[in-house]
Amino acid sequence: MRKRDFKVVVIGDSGVGKSTFISALINESLNKLTHIDKHQPIQLPPEMFNHPQCNTTLIDTKCQPNQLPEQVRIADVILLMYAIDDDGSWERLNKFWLRELKEKEFKQPIIVVGNKLDLMGLDEDREYCRIFKVIKQLVKDFSQVEMGIECSSIKLQGVQDVINCAQRTYLYPLAPLYNLVNKSLTEGFKKALTRIFRICDRDGDGKWSDFELERFQKKVFKKHLDSSDIAGIKDLIEEELKDDSNKKSFITLQGFMVLQKRGIELMKIQISWTILRYFNYKDDLTLEESLFQEEYLNNYNTRLKFDQNAGQTVELSDFALQKLKSIFLLNGQTLTQTQFNYIFYPVMFQTNFPLLQQYRSESQQITLTQWLALWNAFSFFNYKDAYKLLNYIGVDIKIVDAFKEQNKKDSWYAVQKTIERKVFHIAIITKNNKKILEQQFNNLSPRITTIKSKTYVISIYDELQAEQQIEISRLCIVDFLMIESSCRFQTEQLIPITSFNDEEDVYAQISKVAEIIHTNNFGYSEHQIQELKSKNGVSIIQITSGIALLVGLTTAGYYYFQYKPFKKSK
Repeated sequence: MRKRDFKVVVIGDSGVGKSTFISALINESLNKLTHIDKHQPIQLPPEMFNHPQCNTTLIDTKCQPNQLPEQVRIADVILLMYAIDDDGSWERLNKFWLRELKEKEFKQPIIVVGNKLDLMGLDEDREYCRIFKVIKQLVKDFSQVEMGIECSSIKLQGVQDVINCAQRTYLYPLAPLYNLVNKSLTEGFKKALTRIFRICDRDGDGKWSDFELERFQKKVFKKHLDSSDIAGIKDLIEEELKDDSNKKSFITLQGFMVLQKRGIELMKIQISWTILRYFNYKDDLTLEESLFQEEYLNNYNTRLKFDQNAGQTVELSDFALQKLKSIFLLNGQTLTQTQFNYIFYPVMFQTNFPLLQQYRSESQQITLTQWLALWNAFSFFNYKDAYKLLNYIGVDIKIVDAFKEQNKKDSWYAVQKTIERKVFHIAIITKNNKKILEQQFNNLSPRITTIKSKTYVISIYDELQAEQQIEISRLCIVDFLMIESSCRFQTEQLIPITSFNDEEDVYAQISKVAEIIHTNNFGYSEHQIQELKSKNGVSIIQITSGIALLVGLTTAGYYYFQYKPFKKSK
């Protein structure tokens, strides 16, 4: 794990021993005696503690009555200290400190530290349930409280343990994964586990075989599982679920979640965070944004090479569509709305994926055709958002494998490949009927439909929008324009055009356009075809230069091999 800078802020009433606690740590680290009223922030030696990857800065505070110290704002973990021998001190935890932190909306993890253990006597030292009694209600009332621990700064008893606990809380925070009050996994953690389970379900059957479980273990923990290990895991799951559904030849998603819950309750939260970080999760249980940033997507090995200015688009690859088909078929031949929503359950951000209502369908059920068409349309307009969404729903795929570049539209030779495409964008331009048309689309635009296995996306523009979004912005992903006769809109772009009749059924006209797109001229006028043909080839000068270069290289190669002396083999 990479080095992480980590700030611990110690707060609490005056006289509870905050500075004495820090002095004790300095004494242990530097092997010298020191004690002052308030310390400057100090850097603790990493080798003193269990997590040397933490660069730990300890910050002392001088707390005014009924006032939070300013340093709380920069804390990664808060140590809230009270004096074990002072009932008023621990009562103030609830009455002031925790209540104030909650009202000011501080979200950092809080560790309650009982100091002055040495004043309780030997018998009291052994009463380990005392700290549990203190924090039991605090945990219920204040979600930031993660644990409690006792120490003696005078006797140097447990002071290092306090910092070890703070580091562990920082590296492996409990709150994002587990609700201490309900004793249940958080919704965010269940979403993440659902995605991870889907990724490791290599055959897409909705369960893990022994082979898939072993592969998961080897990938994440670099360790091998033998048959007895697998049997032990299944026994634990069976014990928790109180059934034998996982004693068969597979493990379910529910079994996987139970396994993580049990691990957390056995204080093995590090296991869960190792899994999450392997699958690129941050502490807030969203995926690392670097996976979707321009620098990563344009990496040499992951770059899609296409030219939008030449009218080139990208579409989902056959491999990606097969993955999406497998996800769909896990639920049967059709989807209910609930099943549709559950596919997107692991998503942790607001997506603009098309609504089901945007697809024109005669059926109330969600079919495979409809499912794939929605994905085709979404990817066509923004493949980066589509790639991010694919990752979140559990499709583990490189961007170069998820999409394929389609033909350019800047020459007649390139246009002739249009027939290979799966997605087409048709723009209707109207002068006065935009609202009427949108009402026909149930005010959901763009509208999506499927004709002969091809996906058609229909958008509506008024004249001003057409000029701004098609002409000025050179919206190259429009494949066909349908222009109302009363419109004055004209374009210099080489886009096929036909007239739109507001008295005829919209979808009947779309069906005609779909036929035109697949004719020999693809809907282009003769003038447009001639312009496109003029861009087919390269100039005579370019051809001549290319031939001259080729001849030169060939001749040079001939003389090189004819006259270059070769060394004899020994």
